[in-house]
Amino acid sequence: MFFRSLLTLLLSLSASLFAADKPNLLLILADDMGYGDLSCYGSKQVPTPNLDKLAANGVRCTDGYVSASVCAPSRAGLLTGRYQNRFGFEHNLSHPKYMKDEHVGIDLKQPLISNKLKDAGYTTGIIGKWHLGEAIPEFHPNQRGFDHFFGMLGGGHSYWPTVEKNKLTLNGEKIKEVRTPYLTDWFTLEANDFIERNSKAEKPWFLYLSYNTPHSPMQAKDEDLAKFPHIKDKTRRIYCAMQHNMDTNIGTIVSKLEELGQLENTLIVFLSDNGGSVEVSHAINAPCRGGKGSNLEGGLRIPTIYSWPGTLPKGTTYSQPIISLDILPTFLAAAGAPAPEAQPLGTSYKKAKDIATATDGVNLLPYFKGEKTEPPHENLFWRMTLRAKSVRSGDWKLLDPAHGEPQLYNLKDDPSELNNLAASNPTKLAELRSKLVTWEGSLESNPHWISAPTWYKYNKKLNERKFMLIQPEKDDERDFWSFDSLKEHITN
Repeated sequence: MFFRSLLTLLLSLSASLFAADKPNLLLILADDMGYGDLSCYGSKQVPTPNLDKLAANGVRCTDGYVSASVCAPSRAGLLTGRYQNRFGFEHNLSHPKYMKDEHVGIDLKQPLISNKLKDAGYTTGIIGKWHLGEAIPEFHPNQRGFDHFFGMLGGGHSYWPTVEKNKLTLNGEKIKEVRTPYLTDWFTLEANDFIERNSKAEKPWFLYLSYNTPHSPMQAKDEDLAKFPHIKDKTRRIYCAMQHNMDTNIGTIVSKLEELGQLENTLIVFLSDNGGSVEVSHAINAPCRGGKGSNLEGGLRIPTIYSWPGTLPKGTTYSQPIISLDILPTFLAAAGAPAPEAQPLGTSYKKAKDIATATDGVNLLPYFKGEKTEPPHENLFWRMTLRAKSVRSGDWKLLDPAHGEPQLYNLKDDPSELNNLAASNPTKLAELRSKLVTWEGSLESNPHWISAPTWYKYNKKLNERKFMLIQPEKDDERDFWSFDSLKEHITN
């Protein structure tokens, strides 16, 4: 009995030491948040002191991208570390009659970051929005490497759930009571419970906190709305209140980590799943042109913050292009897990063993620490078939919309993409087209489903419409959002 107790103690100490060598990993995702809607990214209307503090204590990335300009494919890329185009998840989820259930989600041969971290000894959890498939049980988060899941499987939800009307489940079981009235607050309570429960355990933890804020429906608490009486546009006022609420909630999570003595042992990444919706939520992506659904910068470039006190430099601004696909290899490196292999441009992987170990991302830790000074990526690619495709290579970007002429921009000189250089620089245009064709030709799958035809017309309209390219003042009453009133780019 003595030796059994001694062995148990030794194993416990060994596990504790093993866990101490591995940081906790917290991935916080906003939904449809504008590039210019954090005060640390220039907003004059939305104070976000908690996210500002996170940025001040870590690395704020000016040229952070996601792999798609709409929710579901962006999330598929985020959780796999690979361009979602490779496994056919190119458009927002739909289920055509001809499509088999097992194809409407992330390919089951493709492991997620949760699978890889679970293999590395982590307890894994997701709280919030899934939106990556629910047609078969195997697509459920609990079957994709997540030990714990609380949230909704689909893409949207009312912020005022009731017991009778909600889409929320806890590890596959319908919820039986409403813990707190407002959904963003509820997700935060669940996140803090997960953190506290697992911080007392012997294993490190990974939590994917997938807020649906500030995605529609536009619903905010009265006390949050009361902080923005100076904003006359009703939709914009609600959006700002939702942003404020999310920032406050993130502050409680950081406070919980501090209370538990876990903040310096936690790598936190915050970003949005795509650019803000200018029409629906009245987000602001300034100085980027475009918005959600567009391959202009306003649809793809998003605020990205990495914070790991004591390990990453404090108060750093990083301006090289990075992408959400980098999170998987960065987290694995922090966890001391086997590094995935970079998939070279033009290479096609079809064998399960290659798919399981490949990534299009890069471990960013040595770049943030200054140990590597070259750009992490030579090229970044995007495509939504019949809508648009694009490539960024250094400072240059080619945007090839489905319903218009090619557009070539130098983002260093023209971050708002106003000056199309395609006609005056045919050599650069041909160079980037060649890279885009090489990438497209190496994709392992065609899209498994495609957006409804109505989106093609909308995408053309979105690509051609005018945008405001400056941050409005705190009480600016101009209409920056409607198609009818915004006849030209507002730059002053």
